[in-house]
Formats: sequence, structure tokens, C-alpha cells
Amino acid sequence: MKPVTQPLAWVVDDDFIVRETLAIALGVAFEVRQASSGEEILEQLRPISGVTPPEPGVLLLDIEMDMLDGYQTCQRLRQAGLTMPVIFVSSHDTLQERLLAFDAGGCDFISKPFDPDIVLLQAQRAYSRHVEVKRIGVEKSQLQESTLRILHEVGETGVLLEFLRSTLRVTDYASLANALMQAAGDYGLTCHVQIRHADGLLTVTPAGPPSELELSILEHAASLGREFFLGRRLILNDGIVSLLVINMPREEEVARRLISYLSALVESSGALAETIEMRRESAVRAETLMVAANESYCTLEDIRDGYRKQQVDTRLLLQALVDEIEKSYVHLDLTGSQEVTVSSTIRQSAESILSLFDLGVNFDRQFASVLESMKPNKSGVPDVDVWM
Repeated sequence: MKPVTQPLAWVVDDDFIVRETLAIALGVAFEVRQASSGEEILEQLRPISGVTPPEPGVLLLDIEMDMLDGYQTCQRLRQAGLTMPVIFVSSHDTLQERLLAFDAGGCDFISKPFDPDIVLLQAQRAYSRHVEVKRIGVEKSQLQESTLRILHEVGETGVLLEFLRSTLRVTDYASLANALMQAAGDYGLTCHVQIRHADGLLTVTPAGPPSELELSILEHAASLGREFFLGRRLILNDGIVSLLVINMPREEEVARRLISYLSALVESSGALAETIEMRRESAVRAETLMVAANESYCTLEDIRDGYRKQQVDTRLLLQALVDEIEKSYVHLDLTGSQEVTVSSTIRQSAESILSLFDLGVNFDRQFASVLESMKPNKSGVPDVDVWM
């Protein structure tokens, strides 16, 4: 069974008997080491050749010593970055002595003569409080680090959400490529974007139009799979879209996290690029349909106008025919009864012909309804529903 390591305690006093007495008292619970002066303890705890001695769990320090007194010694220990609890030991127990001990960086005060059991209890209490403070400090630091990391990740997620929000209604490839480059820039990354579409190739870079070398690199990168690393350069491909990042961070954890966001950006961009192509095709179809609808409207309107004119002309021709026949009776040598019979027959035939136009009333109404639904708006485009 591995033995339990006792915490380290230093006793600093220029009186050998006092040092031994304190060492015996502390030896019950501590590994005790001794120094006879302030200079000696500073030397013992000074790093040598980059090696730092173990920091004491507690240090008992006499005030009245030659050369460096206890206050000066404690101040220098604190200036060296040592944080262990320092308990001052003095035969002068006054308010001023205690205030000076506190100002120098002490945590407790023992008056001479002292009770060894009380000394041990104070040392253990100071050491336990110091350990607890260090533990709380570590937890606080970890909590702050965790909080900062969460806030940072929330910010990174916000970049992705803002990209998706801003590109919902993008209608051209240049806007999409620039939005993708901007999102990568929000992550602190410099990148080039290439989109391959039906009309050709679009490449954007932070410096403007790409060079021939940059174009060749991106065209070659499109064949390297979904994810490819080359030093600090990262290539992400998603069929239509390629992203070349030239300054990926060196920290593996940060790089992995950013890759997940960048992959989502590239995949979203690929889907949006396909949507842009569909919208463009739909717009062409819609324009064709609108032109056809406009032409159909004009044709139907001409047919309706011709139909109405035909009705009027037919009525006029029939009336003229009846009038001409009745005028010719005088030359036909017809009897009165024969004239009545002929006139009656002709008028009945004319009325039968005209009654056919009465049957076309519904047809004319249908014409009007169709034309009203296809009537062009103020822009000259018929009001027809077309899927976009």
C-alpha cells in the first residue's frame, strides 16, 4: 500500500530551540524542514536551473531576525509568486505587529510562548483553508473556461444561422459565393469559393478575381473528396461547391470544431446553388408561359370581336335580302296572296337564322369570362398563376 505523503511545512527562526520545538509540534501531521534566516528560506525556495522546489503547505516565520526580518521575508516570498499560508511567530503581540503581519501577506499570528497543540491546530487549519481556496480557484478557472468556450461556440453557431437566414432568398451564384466567403471570414478564416453551375464556373477570392494558378488549384481540389488537408489548408467539396481555407488554426480541437461548421456551410451552399438553378429554370418557363398567355388573350379577343361583327353583319344582310325581295314583287307578277306567302316564308327563315345567334349568348359569356381571367395587368403581363 502506497504511504500517504504528508504536506510540507517550513519553520524559519534564528533560535534553534524555538525551531526544534515548532518542528516537533508540526511533525505529527507535516513533513518539517527548517531555516535559520530569511535569506536561507528565500534561497531554499528559489528555482534553480529551471527546477522549482516544492511549495510548502504552510510556513511558520519568526519576525525578529537579523538582516531580513519576517515582514521583509514574507513580502519577498509573495513577490516570487509563492502563495502558501504564512503564520508569523513573535513574542511581541500588539495590534501594530498583527497589522504589519497582515500587510506583509501573513494569514495568522502565534504569540511566544506558544502551546504546541495550538500551533499544530493553527497550522492544519491554515493548510486546509489554503487547499480549499486552491481547489475553488481551479474550479472557478475551469468554470470560466467552460463558460467562455460555450459562449464562443454559441457565437460560432450564430455565424451558421446568420448565413442560412441571409441566403434564403439568394437568386444568383455570386451573392451565394460572397455570403459563404463572409461566413468563413466571421470564423477568422481566409478562403476561396468556387461554384460549378450550368452556365459555367464562378470563383471568388478575398482579393477579387482569381489568378490562373488559383483557378487551377480549385479545379484540381474539386476531385479530392469531401475533405482534404494540406498543412494549414483545408478543402471541402459538396458537388457543386468547393471551399478552400488557407489559414486553418493549428489547435486540433478548434480546427475540428470549425470543420463541422464549415462542412454545414458548404452543404447548405450546395443545396442553395441547386435551388438557384431550379428558380432560374422556373423563371424561364414562367416567362414563356406568360408570353403564350398574352398571345392567347389577344387571339381570343380578336375571335370574339370577329364573332360579334359577324352577328351584326348577318342581321343587316338578312334584312337587306328581305327588303330586296319584297321590292321585286312588282316585277314578278305575283298575286297578293303569293306575295304574302313568299314574304312570310322569307321572314321565318331569317328569324330561324337569327335565332342561332341567340343560342350563342352563353358562348359569348364564356368568351368574356376567359378573357377577363387572362386580361393583362398594368405591366402588360397576363394575370395567370405560374409555379416559380
